[in-house]
Amino acid sequence: MKHKSYSTAKTVQKAFKILEILAEKQPLRPPDLVKHLKLTRSNVHRLLSTLEDLGYIEKSDDSRFRLTFKVFIVGSTIPVRNHLTDIARPYIVRLAEIAQENVNLAIMYEQKVLYIDKIESSHYLKLDQPIGRTDPLHCTALGKILLSGLTDHELKVLLKSYSLVRLTKNTIADKKVLINVIQKVRKEGYAVDLEELSEGIHCISSPIRNHTNKVIAALSISAPAVRLTIEKMKELKVPLIETAGEISKKLGCTS
Repeated sequence: MKHKSYSTAKTVQKAFKILEILAEKQPLRPPDLVKHLKLTRSNVHRLLSTLEDLGYIEKSDDSRFRLTFKVFIVGSTIPVRNHLTDIARPYIVRLAEIAQENVNLAIMYEQKVLYIDKIESSHYLKLDQPIGRTDPLHCTALGKILLSGLTDHELKVLLKSYSLVRLTKNTIADKKVLINVIQKVRKEGYAVDLEELSEGIHCISSPIRNHTNKVIAALSISAPAVRLTIEKMKELKVPLIETAGEISKKLGCTS
């Protein structure tokens, strides 16, 4: 046996045990964790508070705890699949075959776009958007879709602390303009990025909804603007929206 020259950090063991239990049984209330861990209530609450402050877990309105996507980011080099990516994968594969361009699946995390799955195009000239990468909300088609899923109040609160950094000459840098764009996205069911994040890059995106009809993710097609022209985006808009709708239906969406 390997000899240890140091003692095990018991607190770290307990913290990771909480993460493991939540990964298996989430969401859970503190009393459930007390029962599973056989620790005192105060000890469990202290560990939960620490993990919540670090951003690894979050508490719902009914005081149940679940893992956050920060855990996903930390482990993004490992092929992890959650419920959403498992359901969406065959649909995004099919959309990639239709579009012959990058197809991306993303969610909102800490006021950013977080890529959780993708299919790369076979073209020599393609984009590098690795799983686990984040991009801004205001200048991406994915981000506009995710913002469109917020209520007017939620959008207003988010924008109070959000900086509209200008990345290209086309980036939206005015919050009133962005709000108008989001309202248009809600009506039309899709969003575009015409060289707003990066010069020479176009993107079109559509929402994915859950069983409560809430926007929980966004699906997009992205490519160099020389291939994904405005006319090409018009052609791909229908299969994109239909694919996002099929995934939403699988998640229980009824709208």
